Amino acid sequence: KMKLEFRSCNSTWKFVHVKHLAALLVQFSSQCIFHFIPFYSHSLTRYRLLMAGVPPVTSSTKETTNYARLCRLLVDVGSQALRDTFNSIHAPGSLHTVLANPPAQTILQSLYKPKKGKKKILNPNQWGKLYPAIPTSVSSANFDITLLMILLRNICSLSPPATGWDALPPAADTSVEADIARVKYFRNVVYGHAEQASVDDTSFNNHWHDIKAALVRLGGTSYGDAIDDLQNACMDPGVEEHYKELLQQWKRDEDSIQDQLNEIEGDVKYVRKKSDDLTEIVSPKKEVIVEG
Repeated sequence: KMKLEFRSCNSTWKFVHVKHLAALLVQFSSQCIFHFIPFYSHSLTRYRLLMAGVPPVTSSTKETTNYARLCRLLVDVGSQALRDTFNSIHAPGSLHTVLANPPAQTILQSLYKPKKGKKKILNPNQWGKLYPAIPTSVSSANFDITLLMILLRNICSLSPPATGWDALPPAADTSVEADIARVKYFRNVVYGHAEQASVDDTSFNNHWHDIKAALVRLGGTSYGDAIDDLQNACMDPGVEEHYKELLQQWKRDEDSIQDQLNEIEGDVKYVRKKSDDLTEIVSPKKEVIVEG
């Protein structure tokens, strides 16, 4: 007899049989600010955490919720903003063609099978998402935030900001590249609170404002309302733990390849130049003669 664990926003945790879940959701709907779909999604998240052996969290404070909310902003909204940015450069309908031809194919191959003595940047799971068995089925919707960062830096013809990909750009620089760098920078800032997993209200409001500004520039004005809604959304302790772990996993994944990413940027520039030179040879520009 399978049981699910859930709660409304102002009640204690309850264990119920699955067959009674729908009735109880109706019973408690007036107590919870979530509509059915997100509420049910959070219940499933809580259930998955329990099945994975993650110990239940029985309480949280305003400060720990602040930290979890920032984690969620970066993981959920941040990844979607980066995905939208990637899609604006490489249209989803032609992505499989881009990946199957130089320079993208050459660059990605070097990231997956680097020269001897170099550590690979792309793992087999990421490679499989880039090059599925059916090439036309490739979709950025399947790319995690680490993979999106790698692709934006390497196959989107973006140049690092003046301060590089790893530092906070000047406030006056609101370019796409600068805002991509800001997403990573603020990820590191928020992760700096991981040991206590709490953020006071003043720091929370400052971080939220800065992150929101970058994400709205990347994703468009429609992101503003979604971010405002998220700032006040109810988060149960299990969901808080879920987003804290996702942020930590993103940090671990990127730290493991950081040195290799910095080293390979010179090689990527060389591959791009060779590809551009080849394009010039194959399709030389016609000289236009103006009579007069």
